Amino acid sequence: MSTDVIHHLRRQNRLLRLAIAALCICAAGIVLAGAASNTQKARFTELDVERINVRNPDGSRAMVLAGRGRLPGPVIDGREATRSGDDRPGMAFYNAEGDEVGGLIYDGSLGPDGTPRGGVHLSKDRYGGDQQLALHQYEGNGRMETGLTVFDRGLVKDYGPLWEAYQQAAPGPNKDTLLARWKQAGGQQTKRLFIGRTVGDSSAVVLADAGGRPRIMMLVTPEGEPMLQFMDEAGEIIQQLPAARASAD
Repeated sequence: MSTDVIHHLRRQNRLLRLAIAALCICAAGIVLAGAASNTQKARFTELDVERINVRNPDGSRAMVLAGRGRLPGPVIDGREATRSGDDRPGMAFYNAEGDEVGGLIYDGSLGPDGTPRGGVHLSKDRYGGDQQLALHQYEGNGRMETGLTVFDRGLVKDYGPLWEAYQQAAPGPNKDTLLARWKQAGGQQTKRLFIGRTVGDSSAVVLADAGGRPRIMMLVTPEGEPMLQFMDEAGEIIQQLPAARASAD
């Protein structure tokens, strides 16, 4: 092989190595630029989306904002359930373990009879369980309720397996026993406190026992009559202030 050919091949080899080095530098620059862009802020004047997933640094959910039919199912103890019959838009909030701890849903439309129906529901869930506090406004069939409600319910890990066993059990004493145990474990959600405007147009404060039975009601009727009522377990009024007036003969 001649000396000129050897020199030519060496020169091509040097050029090839330089080209490869240049490509590596460019690739590294692109990667670094992409990594840097992930830490920079972006500003938008307007943004159209159906759903936004706000993520924590580890990739877990912190919050979801979603349009109609795009809100994820509730997550309790790491398991995502189906959001039963609900395609309303809203928001969902999550704790450090990825479980839902509350949310906001809303809707509104005119019914076939031309009256409005819908409402807004903002709730706070307990750890490992269902909602414990809700601020809401419901409207339908010409009636409306607006208020703050405090609920009482147990933990899913305690009543969930009992409910699954109850659904699979054949009708009979065993099924009835499972239902009773499910209630004892806190499976049945009950209202313990309500403050707001009732469907009967009264302003009211309602205090209930552990079974959800109203025991004390303080209210002002639409006509402006104030009253305080005490009730037994059957819901019968045992005392009222001021005392009920006797009807005229």
